[in-house]
Amino acid sequence: MKRIPVAMLILGWLAGCTTPTVSEAKQQAHERWYRTRANIVYGVAMEHFKVGQLDRAQAKAMEALALDDTYPEARLLLGKIHIEQERFQLAIAELTQLRETFPQSAEVHYLLGVAQEKAGLLDDALVSYRRCQALDGSNMPAVIAAAEVLVGQGQIREAQLYVESYVSVADGEVGVFELAGRLAMMQNDYAKAAERYQQACDLDTANLAYLESLAKTQFFAGRYEEAAENLKMLLASADYTPGTWVYTMLGDCDMAMDRPRQAQDAYYKATEASPESAGAWVNLAKPALLLKDWARAILAARRALALDPTMLDATLLLGYALLLDGQTDGSLSVLAEAGKQHPDSAELQCLLGRAHAAAGNAAEAMRCYAAALRITPDHPVAKELLAAAGTQAMR
Repeated sequence: MKRIPVAMLILGWLAGCTTPTVSEAKQQAHERWYRTRANIVYGVAMEHFKVGQLDRAQAKAMEALALDDTYPEARLLLGKIHIEQERFQLAIAELTQLRETFPQSAEVHYLLGVAQEKAGLLDDALVSYRRCQALDGSNMPAVIAAAEVLVGQGQIREAQLYVESYVSVADGEVGVFELAGRLAMMQNDYAKAAERYQQACDLDTANLAYLESLAKTQFFAGRYEEAAENLKMLLASADYTPGTWVYTMLGDCDMAMDRPRQAQDAYYKATEASPESAGAWVNLAKPALLLKDWARAILAARRALALDPTMLDATLLLGYALLLDGQTDGSLSVLAEAGKQHPDSAELQCLLGRAHAAAGNAAEAMRCYAAALRITPDHPVAKELLAAAGTQAMR
């Protein structure tokens, strides 16, 4: 009997451990065929998804998973499709399963956060977004999304601090600066908001919404010259349709910088844009008073009162303009009638007193000043007028 060397036996045994059997080879070939088919079907699904054919994309993604249920790209695509179709619970199910298989995938955590946020699961979404950002420090959309969730939870200050901690590494991610500006604005931190919106504008010079926000924050920060310049840039843009507020804010800037004539021009534009706005006509009356254009002030104030007969500011402006124009009786009539509608206005009583004084009725003037002090005991103008009236009476 021929003896087989031990070495040959060992080699034969090793070969048997590493070389697949015929059936195993067939199984592997079968799996490769299914994976190849799944790849082809997935490619078709992606083409449908790119052009917005979501139902067809879903059908093909599910077909790819039927061919290979471990195919991660198809499951990820299915999660995206469910999000687009607002089937958030289905998206969560798909993406949660995928997260268990690929716990280090930042994209999976981000999309899961999107689905959870849309489903109202804000705490879960915040965890997912933060996990995404921890896995990929350059993922600024995850930072923005996490901050938006904090805002949705009413944690404005926390959201602001969170976004500010990433501003230094945001580079060209304009959305981070826009959100930082918006959050600062919500916190009434106008100087910081203006700084962040300026950075957003520098990164995206064509974005007029950023320029709008920059102008607003500069205005509220008291930087009227800069705000006015940016408002003028908006108005000069052919692609911009201004709201009434743009002209009003520009006028307010000019008034703050003691430029009543420029303010009058801006406010006039506001009345053209919104002729039904009583406030716009009141604004127009203010620079007219400074320019001693009593007729224009009277006309604008009357127009405001025609639109809103109860508007106190319009009444005060009309009464004051009539008084300055020498129409004392008209001023008394307007202010006395308004006193019935606004019995708690110290300013109205002061002005009515001035009108009585101009008409030579010192006693009525003093009564009005005293009434103003009863309404507002520390009212400085009422004190001054009452003291002056008292001095005059003793002469």
